[in-house]
Amino acid sequence: MNKSLAIIAAIAVIGLLFLVYLAATFESPQGTQTVEIAPPVPQAPAPVQREETPAPVPAPVQPVTPAPVVAVEEETPEPEVVEEIVELPTLNDSDGFLSERLQALETGARLMALLTSDDIIRKFVVFVDNVAEGNLPQLEYPVRRLPQAMAVRELDENLYEMQTVSYQRYTALIDGLTAVNPEQALAIYRVMKPLFQEAYAEIGYPNRNFDDTLARAIDNVVNASTAEGPFQLIKPKVMYIYADSEIERMSPVEKQLLRMGPQNAEKLKLALQQYRQRLSR
Repeated sequence: MNKSLAIIAAIAVIGLLFLVYLAATFESPQGTQTVEIAPPVPQAPAPVQREETPAPVPAPVQPVTPAPVVAVEEETPEPEVVEEIVELPTLNDSDGFLSERLQALETGARLMALLTSDDIIRKFVVFVDNVAEGNLPQLEYPVRRLPQAMAVRELDENLYEMQTVSYQRYTALIDGLTAVNPEQALAIYRVMKPLFQEAYAEIGYPNRNFDDTLARAIDNVVNASTAEGPFQLIKPKVMYIYADSEIERMSPVEKQLLRMGPQNAEKLKLALQQYRQRLSR
């Protein structure tokens, strides 16, 4: 806080007048007779003419302008951020710990109905690692499998067309995942990050940061190519594949987004962008 300076100026001019003492004069005696004479009557001495010195005139006092007082706002100290210290379970025992925190989210009950019930962290890490490479895991998914089969219409022998009603199979899943608050979800992820990192080391990446792989996976989904339907399919063996060779050459992630339908895919991309922005902070 700045202090205002107080300047006190005092100028005193003192004029000193000195008193001059008066001196008496007398006459010497005349002749040799002794004559008794009366003592002279003392005469008042003639006034001495003196040139009077005028009293000095005081110099004008210059007004002192006080220094401006600048009001300075005192900064309120920011509250100290106290990080929560959490004792984490082992990776093998992490399902209950994670489920408890996910259940506490605003849409926790809805989310838990979509997730697998065991080894959630390990399955999530495997899934993310695959998506970061543009692939999808064959078996282990962190979310439950869809119970409905894809709806198709037969056009010719071994030629089918995907029906748009199939997109609705993914609507509940996408709505449930995108309803989660990104800030709350990432807060849980940050607390449990050591367990995600441990699971990542288990699949062969002990020296890599799982955050980087998660960011790459999100980028692959957000930047995935799209195509216009309707999509024709063939079934050479057990699984349907796209009849159009250009579409079939797309990455598994891109083809999965096509199976979701354009609205679900766009909703998922927008939600993942929010996670990506916060992950980079």
